[in-house]
Order: sequence, then structure tokens, then C-alpha cells
Amino acid sequence: MTPHEPLLAHPWIARVDPAGTGGLVVTADPAATAVRHEPGRLPVLGDLVAEHLEHWGEVYDWTYSSGEGAHRPDLDLSGWRATGTGRPLPADHMAEWADRTAELVLRHQPSRLLELGCGTGMLLHRLHPHLKGYVGTDLSEHVVTRLNGLGLDGVTVVRAAAHEINGGTVRAALARLGERPDCVLLNSVTQCFPSVEYLAAVLHDAIGLVAPAGTVVVGDVRHSGLLDEHYSRLEPGSADRAAADTELLFDPATLAAVAASAGRRLTVSLFAKTLTADTELTRYRFDAVLHVEPPQSPPAAIRRWDELGPGPMAALARQGGPVRLTGVPNGLFEPGAPTGASLRAALAGTGGGVLLDRDDAMRLQVAIPAAAAATPPDALAGVGRPHEPLGAFARARLSEVARRELRRAGLPIPEHLTARIPSGPGHDAVSVTREAADADRAGRLALARMIPAGRGRAPEPVPDSALTHLPHAVRRFDEIALRALTRLIAGVAPAGRPRTAGQIMAALGVASRHEWIVRRWLQVLTTEGTVRRDPGGRFDAAALDTAAPDDTAGLDRACAELGYPGQMAIFYRTALARLPELLRDEIMAQALLFPDGDLLTSLSKDQHNVSNTYLNAAMGHLVARAAATRTGPLRVVELGGGAGGSTAAALDGLGGAPADYLFTDVSRFFTMSAEDRFGDRLRYALLDINADLVAQGAVPGGADVVIAANVLHCARHAGRSLRWIRELLAPGGLLVVTEAIREHYLVLATMQFLLSAREGEPQLGAGDRRGGTGRVFLTGRELPAELAEAGLRPILELPRAGSPLVAPAQHLFVATRL
Repeated sequence: MTPHEPLLAHPWIARVDPAGTGGLVVTADPAATAVRHEPGRLPVLGDLVAEHLEHWGEVYDWTYSSGEGAHRPDLDLSGWRATGTGRPLPADHMAEWADRTAELVLRHQPSRLLELGCGTGMLLHRLHPHLKGYVGTDLSEHVVTRLNGLGLDGVTVVRAAAHEINGGTVRAALARLGERPDCVLLNSVTQCFPSVEYLAAVLHDAIGLVAPAGTVVVGDVRHSGLLDEHYSRLEPGSADRAAADTELLFDPATLAAVAASAGRRLTVSLFAKTLTADTELTRYRFDAVLHVEPPQSPPAAIRRWDELGPGPMAALARQGGPVRLTGVPNGLFEPGAPTGASLRAALAGTGGGVLLDRDDAMRLQVAIPAAAAATPPDALAGVGRPHEPLGAFARARLSEVARRELRRAGLPIPEHLTARIPSGPGHDAVSVTREAADADRAGRLALARMIPAGRGRAPEPVPDSALTHLPHAVRRFDEIALRALTRLIAGVAPAGRPRTAGQIMAALGVASRHEWIVRRWLQVLTTEGTVRRDPGGRFDAAALDTAAPDDTAGLDRACAELGYPGQMAIFYRTALARLPELLRDEIMAQALLFPDGDLLTSLSKDQHNVSNTYLNAAMGHLVARAAATRTGPLRVVELGGGAGGSTAAALDGLGGAPADYLFTDVSRFFTMSAEDRFGDRLRYALLDINADLVAQGAVPGGADVVIAANVLHCARHAGRSLRWIRELLAPGGLLVVTEAIREHYLVLATMQFLLSAREGEPQLGAGDRRGGTGRVFLTGRELPAELAEAGLRPILELPRAGSPLVAPAQHLFVATRL
């Protein structure tokens, strides 16, 4: 018998691989770490998720029954200890903590409240006198018995886990309220959750349960963006200790992704802690309020801290109307700046609130009134970096199980036995950051191969210092396109002779299917100041610069700097020169892009530029990592495979790893070309992202990885297409997207003609966040927002902020199914 046989017989272990001399690597089955959830039903928890919850239940049952830390009935501090010292937190500080949380809840005037994880009842004692009815839940039988024994009027406490909102015990208790609760409270509870998937299951049920205009209060959240700062303050250089933190931490972007996919309209308020003492509870935590189907309210005016001069708080109070003050330094991190506590004192009598800055965890905001804090989830959209404890817990348990199974089988236990979980959800913040860095390195190594290294020298990752020319080249592209478009408009609406958009298009003879392009040009040129728009909606060109540079040479140079071959410069130059004919449909953009009729060769001209080379190599690395943690062949579905540039990169990344790879495109020409190129290593099918993919024959839940490279912008409704894509993903599956996240003016002036719809078909983006703008590409906030709303949580984005690689605005996003 080999060591593999008894290990693979265990339901938690999906894969066993040799490592080194006699070592073994065991990989968890994705099902053991998954949370499967359907609205109205109890979530189905993987075995390792259930064990994690049982562990916390045992910890708290013992802690509460010990009675250690009980000062009085409304201040039982059992289990509350400082991370650094292990000593109990001061009682007066904890009393203030509880009072502030109760104030936050009562500010929204609830009458029927469900508290998940009520613990020793510190908030129950403060809240129930102001409520018509209260239902609390907790895992500890000890506190459930004790709190029910108090005989408080209108109060029911039941033993249940947070995910059992739809269980019979909780439902029966809620029925006594007479109506749906108008507040669901989770305070200092999410830390005990195993993963973001579990958090999503709980919050989706809470959001679905609460009455319209009610709230879901997620209090005392540990901010994952401050995890490193927390541990470096305790012990410099303690990355390993941060990685081993046993609690769930998340950030506003992760919360927004969870909330956006709940299926109800809501807004989010992020409140900073305003406790007087400087402790970890004040520094590293925040409170979030989800307003479910709130009434419409006027938008807040936005002011910046550094614009108000001396006495900014007094100036803010005189503002009148809803107002938010942004960019407020936090004295807990910047000595001499105001603290949350001092800002709270300054706001006394104004009805205002102290907020957490949504993008910078070390900064604050102020809202007057506090209701002006509410923003839609889109404002928080981005790639979250949560710290999920499930991975470390699962690895520890898998190692224990593997050793036990080998002992039972009478087999030797290897000295080096490593456990791992599949790529995707459940990972700690440190490993996620490392994964992003590894993918970035793979992309930079691919860039090094574009520039032949010296003989005998191994290529090194290309540093940012070697890429500083990229922003200049992108800017030159934009300037060349703006000059060409301005000259075109000046020919029919010169300075001093304004004309309407319709008159301009009539003068140019624009085909009806291209009218959307001209309207977008006019918007862009007006924004850039090269075209003016008068109050009557008419346009005329500003005076042309007669000293404009030589755009022919500039275009060639910019293309070379961005890694495009000379043929692309020829295409751009020819297209700009023949804009009138393209607009009239007298010549097709395809004829200019594919002058020799060789479609694949022509499309390949655009495949190997700097951005695509970098992102494709990063994507190939991520696909390879996913393959290394799957049971059998990695199941890949590529959508819109086109000329196969991303396909080749994915296959290069996979190397010899087994894969069941389905190449798809909307055109049979591309699937047949791919079959000629890649042969029987792939399977091939026709799939259109503008229709239900499962209805077209794709297997629901049959993909470990879905690749959508430069295809999502072709969706008529990106959100709807993403929901269809989501259905293809197995538990823990990954969606890998590459997309431009800004509008390049040279593309707008040339390649956009390829995207004009046929007569009678809707334009791209008509129903999603691009609607009405004429933009083809989603922005860096819109794309994560569309992913989140479709139930896909963004977990990685490249290139990293601040790198010159950001300039071309081609980004890679990785998301996992919630």
C-alpha cells in the first residue's frame, strides 16, 4: 500500500503529491472549505467550515461559563483581552465601547431587533429598554440559559449559529416579534467567521430578512488593511504572526462586494471608532451600517480637510445642507492630528458622525448629519484583501488527519508533510499578497524576454525604473488622436460656427450605426477643451494649433515604446487619415486592420505589446497555481478566445499539468483556427457571452477557472453576462478577466468602429454601468462593482498601483464566486 491510498480515501483530501525526498503534500477538497447558499435555505457548510465554527463554539462556551471578567450583568467582559499583553481590557474602556455601539444602533430608531452572537448580553442590556422586541442568538448554551433567566420583557435568546437565520429555532423566536425585524445586529461577531463566503451567507440572509428602510449593523469589524500595522506595532517584522491570526478581518471593498450581491438596494455607512483610549479596539476596528432599501436623500457636498483652513470643524458646521469632509488625518497614526474622539466632541450638537475613510484606513471623514455617511456599494468597489482564517485552520487539521490516517494504515509518517488548500477563497492576507507578488514577477519576467538579455545571463524581472517611458507613450497616443478628431470636427463646425451634433453628423455623412461613436467623440473633445459646447447644445472647434508636432513620427515612436509592431502604427495612421470614409461605412475598419486578408496574423499584431505580455504571463502563473491544487485535470473554460494569445499563455503556464481546456468563441472561424493551432490538447465550442451560457450547452459548476480576456467590454450588459459566467464556476472557482479600465482616445478613434452594432441591435453597455455614456470600457471602480453585483468577489488586481504598467490601463482581475 502506498501513502496515497489511505489519504485519498479521506473525504477532506483531494490530492496527494510527493515533495522532495519522501515528503508529501496533501491538498484539501474544495467542497470541504466551501459554503453553498441559496436564499431562504440554511447554508450547506463544508466539513472544515463546520469544524471551524464548532471550535469557536467550544472556546466561547468555556469562556462564558468560567465567569472570569464578569463585573456586573451589563458588563461581563469574559474573553476580552489585549492582543499584545493578554491582559483584560480596562472595564471603563469596554463600558464606553458598549455605550458607543448601542448609540450607533439606536441612532436608526429600531423597534424590533435580531442580534446574532449576543454573547454575554452587554448590548442586550443597553438596547432592550428602547425596543418593542428583541431576539438574540448565540452558540453558547451557558449564556442562552443565563440571559433567558433574566426574565426581560420582550426578550428571547436562542442557541443558534449566525448562519442559522432561516432555521426553525430562530424563525420561531422571530415570529413572536409580530413583524420582520427592522434591525439585524452583528457586533464583534464576524471575527469568529471562517471565511468571506460564510460572511456572505450570513449577511445575505440578514439583508433579505430585514424590513424595508431597516438596517444591518456590522459592528466592531477588524480592518484587514491594518493587520500588518497592528502586528508591526506589537512586534516589528512579525509577518508570520500576522499570517497566523485566527480571526476574520476584512475591508470596506470586501464588505461592498458581499453587500452588492445580496439582491436588494442598499447603501453603506462606515463609522470610525471614537473611543477615548488608544487601544486596538479604537485603532484597528470600524463599524458598518447597511441601510436596506433606504429612502432617497439629497447628495452630500464634499469638502476636503486641507481646503478649510483654520477651524475646519466650525467652517463645516456653517456649510448648511448635507456635507462630508474628506482627507482628515487621524491622530492615532499622525501625531498632532485630531482623533476620532476629539472629532466626536467637536461635532456635539450637530448630529454629525465620524467616518472611516473608505480608501485609506489611517484617515477619517466627517459627515453632517451622520446620515450623509451613506454611500452606494459602488463607491466602495474594488479588490478586497481580507484575512480569512479558514486556510490556516484547514491546513492544520489536514496535517493532523493525514498523520492519523497514515498511523492507522501502519505506514511511516514523512518528516515533511505539508497541507494546502485550493487557490481562491479562504486565504490569509499575507498569502494573497504573496500570490499577487508572484504573479507580478511572472509578468515582469515575460517582459524581460521581450528584451533579449545578454548572452549567458538569466532574465531578471523588469523593474519599474525600466518602464518609465510608458506613461509618456500613452499620453502621446491620446494627443495624436485628439488632434485628428479635432481637425475632423473643425472641418464641419469651425470656430465661431457652432452646429448641433445632428448637423455635424449629417455634414460628415455618418452611417446611423456609427452615430454613437461621434456623440462620444464630442463628449470627450468637450471635456478636453478642444471643442466647445454652447448653452444651446451646439458645438464648434477651438482654434487649431498650427505648431502641432509631427504625428507620423510620434505615432511610430509611441507604438514602438508600447511594444506594438510597425504594422499597428500603419493601421492607426491609415485609420486616422480615413475617418470620413470609416464614418460613412465606405470602408470597413476590418479592411484596414486586416489589409492582406489574413485575420489571425493581423490580430496577432496586437497580442504581444507590453501590457498583454505582462498580463498574459501573470494569468498563466495563476492558472498553473490553480492546477497545482485541484483533484484532477484543471477544468478551464475560455470565453472569447479569438486569436488565441491568452490561450497560449495559459497553456504555457500549465506546462505539463493535466487540464480539461474548453476554448470557445462566438465565431466558428476562431474555434477552427484554434483547433488548427492547438490540436487535441483543447476542446472547442461556440459560446456567446451575450446569451445564457448554460442554455448554450456550458456545464453549470463545471469550471475551476473561467478566462475572459479582453471580451467583457463586448457584452451588451456586463452584469448580466457576468451572472451567466458565475454559473459556470465550481465551488472555489476563479474568474480571470483582463480588460482596459480607461478609454484610450486612439482606440476610440479607430478600433471602436469594429464594435458598432448592426442595424436594430442594442449598443454595448446599454443596461449596465456604461449606460448612456457611449463608453465601451468599464472604469476601475465599475468593473469590480459589476463583478460584485453578479456574485463574484474580486480578490486580486494587477498591475499594482503606482507602477508605470498602470499607464496603458490594461488590468487583470481575479474573482471568486460568493
